[in-house]
Amino acid sequence: MPQKDKSQENPSAFKLWINDRVVTKIAKAIESEYPSFKTNEFKKLSKKLDPLELKGRVLLITAELKKHLPDDYKKSLPILVKAMEKGDLTGFELWPFSEYISQFGLDHFDDSLKAMYKLTQRFTAEWAVRPFLLKDHKKVLNALSKWTDDKNVHVRRWISEGTRPLLPWGQRIPLFVMDPTHTILFLDKLRHDEELYVRKSVANHLNDIAKNHPQVVIDVLRMWIKDVPAEHQDKINWIKRHALRTLIKKGHPGALKLMGVEGKADVELGKVTLNQKKFKLHDKLTFEFTVSSTSKKKQKIVVDYAIDFVKANGKKGKKVYKLKSFELEPKEEIILTKSHSLRPITTMKYYSGIHHLMIQVNGEMMDKKDFFLEI
Repeated sequence: MPQKDKSQENPSAFKLWINDRVVTKIAKAIESEYPSFKTNEFKKLSKKLDPLELKGRVLLITAELKKHLPDDYKKSLPILVKAMEKGDLTGFELWPFSEYISQFGLDHFDDSLKAMYKLTQRFTAEWAVRPFLLKDHKKVLNALSKWTDDKNVHVRRWISEGTRPLLPWGQRIPLFVMDPTHTILFLDKLRHDEELYVRKSVANHLNDIAKNHPQVVIDVLRMWIKDVPAEHQDKINWIKRHALRTLIKKGHPGALKLMGVEGKADVELGKVTLNQKKFKLHDKLTFEFTVSSTSKKKQKIVVDYAIDFVKANGKKGKKVYKLKSFELEPKEEIILTKSHSLRPITTMKYYSGIHHLMIQVNGEMMDKKDFFLEI
C-alpha cells in the first residue's frame, strides 16, 4: 500500500494513498522503460493533487499519462505493462494504469484484456473491465471463462468481482442487474475455490443479485447445498451465510429457511435498556435485552438490530445490522448486549433528532426504543 502523507490534516484519508511520492514512483517506473518520458514535466501535477479526492487524483494522473506517453495505444500500453512488471509499484499506486486501460483501450479488446490479466495480479482490474463489459459483454465473458481455474488467486477473484452487478466504485452493468444468469456460471465454477478471498467475492456477488432477484439466489444456493461434496460443505455454508445477509436482514422467508430458521420465533423479548438517552457523535450506543424461549422444542434464532436514522429532509432511513444467530433450547433465556459506535463514517452523514433502535427476531420487529442524537 502506498505511504500516506502524514503532514495532512487527516492522515487516514483515502485520497492520501495517491500522493507526490507515488507520482514520482510512477514517473521513474515509466522512464526506465520509456527514456523519452518527460519525468520533470509529469511530476508537476503533484502541485494539483491537494484539493482532489482519491478518484480525482487518479484521473489527473491518468490524463497526464495520456499527454506524456505515445498517442498510439499499441505503443503506450506495453510501456505501462513493463513498468508495472519491472517496477516496484503496488496496490493503489497502479490505479492510474487501470484507469488508462479503461479510458483508452476499448478499441483494443484483446491487448487490453491481456494487460488487465497481468494488472489484476498486482492491484485489481475489477473497475477497468467494466467499460469493456458495457461495450461487448459476450467477448469479455468469453475471455474471462478461460481463467476460472487460473493458478493466480487474484485472477480467479477478478472474474467474480469484476462482473458483480452492483460493484462498489464500479460502473453499473444494467444487463447484469436485469439478468443475473450471465455471470452465475462463473460463480458455479468458483464456489469450491480453496481461497476464502475468492469465495468471499462469490458471496458478495450473490448478495448483489439478491437485491433484485432474491429467488434466483435462493434457487442457486439450494442447488449448491444439494450437490455439495462433503469436503466442500463448510465452504458452501460460509458462502450461504454471507450471500443471504441482505435477505436475512429483510426477513425474507426463503432465506431464513435456508439458514434453518422455521418461521416466526416462539420467544419473548425482555425490556431493551440503553446506556443513556442522549448521545453525541463518537459516543457508543450500548443496549441490552433478554431473549426467552416459549417453545417446547429447540429453535434456530436470528437476531438483528436496526436504527432509524434521521435524514437531511427530516425523514427516517433504516439500516439493519447483524447481531447474533444461535440455537435456543426450550424455556432457555439468554442475555444479549451490543455496542454501536456513533462515529462519523464516509458513507453516512448524521443529523440531530430522535432516532429509533429496533430489535428484529427471525425477520420480525419485536421492540423499539427511542434515543436522541445531538450533532
